[in-house]
This record gives sequence, C-alpha cells and structure tokens, in this order.
Amino acid sequence: MKPYYRGFLLREVRAFADWAESATPEERDLPDDTVVYVRDDLAVVRHPVQAEQGVLWDTATLRWRAFCTDELRFEPSVEQR
Repeated sequence: MKPYYRGFLLREVRAFADWAESATPEERDLPDDTVVYVRDDLAVVRHPVQAEQGVLWDTATLRWRAFCTDELRFEPSVEQR
C-alpha cells in the first residue's frame, strides 16, 4: 500500500507547541503559506513524491499525535478508507 499524505499550510503545523524546537534550518526559511504534507506515519515532508529528501518533522510523540488528530483533524486510518 502506498503511503497516504494530506497537505497543510506550514502555519498550521507550526502551531504545534514543540515545533520550533526541532525545526530544520531549511524549514525556518519557509514562509507560512508553504504547502507541506503530513504522511500517514505523521512525518511532515515538503513533497510527497520526494518524501525522503524533504523531511521537516519525523517525531511521532503522543503530543504530536494528539495535535494531528485534535487540531489538524488528520486521522490517516479513517481518511484512507
């Protein structure tokens, strides 16, 4: 099965309280209106086609999982149906 991705504006994922602590130098320079993609494993990437080259976030903590579900309304197992 192919990975599932859903696009968000970077400002939406930056709203996560712990985001700034682990922002990459590449991510810090991106404008808020940049479209990024949350993958079904909750990693955030720049491009779904070249997902391994543009990973901005790959820490699926309990707080991040809750943020994805509660704030972003992202639940890949439900959305993949």
